[in-house]
Amino acid sequence: MGPIALSNRNLKLKTCLILYFWVALLFSQPKNVLVNTDYQSSFGTSEPSIAISRKNPEIMVIGTVLDGVYRSEDGGLTWEGKKLKSLYGVWGDPVLVADYRGDFHYFHLSDPTGRNWQSDEILDRIVVQSSSDGGLTWTPGSFAGFNPPKKQDKPWAVAHPSYHTLHLSWTQFDKYGSSDTADKSYILYSNSLDGGNTWSKPVQISLYPGDCIDSSATAEGAVPAVLSDSSVFIVWSRNDSLWINASSDGGESWLPIEQFLFPHRGGWKIAVPGLQRANGMPFLVADALSAQFRDHLYLTWINWNTKKNRYQVMVSRSTNKGISWTKPASVQDGGRQLARFAVTACVDQSDGTVYLLYYQQIDKRKPEYNVILKYSADGGKSWSKGIVINEKKILVSDKIFFGDYIHIDAWKGVVRPVWTNYDGIQTNVYTAILHKNQIKTYKR
Repeated sequence: MGPIALSNRNLKLKTCLILYFWVALLFSQPKNVLVNTDYQSSFGTSEPSIAISRKNPEIMVIGTVLDGVYRSEDGGLTWEGKKLKSLYGVWGDPVLVADYRGDFHYFHLSDPTGRNWQSDEILDRIVVQSSSDGGLTWTPGSFAGFNPPKKQDKPWAVAHPSYHTLHLSWTQFDKYGSSDTADKSYILYSNSLDGGNTWSKPVQISLYPGDCIDSSATAEGAVPAVLSDSSVFIVWSRNDSLWINASSDGGESWLPIEQFLFPHRGGWKIAVPGLQRANGMPFLVADALSAQFRDHLYLTWINWNTKKNRYQVMVSRSTNKGISWTKPASVQDGGRQLARFAVTACVDQSDGTVYLLYYQQIDKRKPEYNVILKYSADGGKSWSKGIVINEKKILVSDKIFFGDYIHIDAWKGVVRPVWTNYDGIQTNVYTAILHKNQIKTYKR
């Protein structure tokens, strides 16, 4: 299958939009950009992931459910979108990673026959497609975790800033969606030493299994983070608990048993007003490059008190390479009775600034939400007040798939969050034009 090519937009349109958005920066609210103007999946457009080029921050790529790929050459002011194709099909869970050579890597689930759930081959591997020309064209696909009839789901990945390795973790199901207690779920890990062309034999890093129901008792939400010395840490949720495993040698060997880290109150599958499905999965990031906060680890997740129906955005950090962690603290603004979900994070490796992003209910009486951005410039010791970055309130519906996550990336002060909204007809993905230097001027 040949590569995907994306053409340039009209120069005049770009010039007008650039002038518009620079003027907009003078006001108190970051300007939003609709991403999916060129392509809309038949499944809807949601669950976005974004990566900013480490060679040229004006170039960035977004992946969306089910099979969308969007590219911008002007810092996110305009986007060109296409359907992504691979040798092994495309079935959602997009994860975009920018490596520090300037390449992009798009991780997603498989659908080799194109018949999705009518075929036993769906979810038979984690697919990786790479681009060395700023997202213009993509490789047909490499893969990790091929182990039929088991199913491979919920990947996440990270790139080492100095050694150019890629680290990938995900959930393996004996049988996806099964309620049979004999069917189990485990966390797997693989890495690539050659820019995503080939992948190591997967390693099972969880000894204790979860079930296969795809709920809070399932081992899920595994996110890897890598330190400057190539130590790798992976955190996931299972049975209302957060678990961690670690490798000190770049993923070659792991602790024989995962370690309990913190309680995960309410588990990763949570209920919020207006949605059929929402989650509070953990998200782990590390600073592997900046001078001041190098090798700090930051972990965030949602706690949900099921009895009182209260929600907290939790944060913990480690400054000694995972040996110890700070006592978890809630960092949200406003009352706990407001629903919160889909927390994510990133570190701007150029200066060590940490960013959090999540949905927060506007009024506890209505199923309407804002997208909240918070940041820490002191290594996670303190956090800013939440900044509302969406121009339009976030509408939801219990009749649509809204996506399991949102995302954010930052590099050299350029900050780009991506999230899903619903216009009453279809889901759409937006980004906001943000820079570290302007963030303090926005409404809170």
